[in-house]
Amino acid sequence: MLSKKFPSRDEVLAVITLIMVIGSLTLAVIDEKSRPQFLDLTKFAISTYIEFLIPRSRSSDRDRN
Repeated sequence: MLSKKFPSRDEVLAVITLIMVIGSLTLAVIDEKSRPQFLDLTKFAISTYIEFLIPRSRSSDRDRN
């Protein structure tokens, strides 16, 4: 029997995003030639996380009825 509660999807996504942002910024500091690419990757990770937090619009559901 499993007594541990599994982390929710939002918690897993937050941890993965945090690891990705920290790793990208660390690599941007180390490798100056590839800094713009690592910063773009960081922006992508943050914007994707924010997009997942925004609830979906229900307007498409209303159009179907």
